[in-house]
Amino acid sequence: MNEIDNKMQNDDNLTKKELGFRFLMFRKAIGKTEMELASELNIPEAKINDIETGVVYPEIALLHYLYKTYGLNIHWLLTRAGHMFIKKKSRPEKTDPLYDRYAELIDLMEVPAVEQAIKAALTEIRALLALGKQEDNK
Repeated sequence: MNEIDNKMQNDDNLTKKELGFRFLMFRKAIGKTEMELASELNIPEAKINDIETGVVYPEIALLHYLYKTYGLNIHWLLTRAGHMFIKKKSRPEKTDPLYDRYAELIDLMEVPAVEQAIKAALTEIRALLALGKQEDNK
């Protein structure tokens, strides 16, 4: 492993540990034990410990659930910027389920890291579609 790879690996470990610590802070703020949160998420308790100790990153689906259920600010979790919880904008009492899904996506797009991930995925999809059209035209 060269010096650059070693530095990147060290940075990644530091980032995982920082994110893990913030995840631990969030879990304590919602008043859950590792076992309670793992049970709620239907994952092994060891997975929660691995996230909190910086062994692994949490999966997107897990983050989405915590955002939707508890208002976890994913941007804060990733960067420490802002507040731990997102304040939900006022919405009409009774809405169409499609509107709720749309509003949820708009909220998620306000998190820069999520916005970048979605844009990258869309760019990749466009490239794959373009490649597929090129092959169809042959």
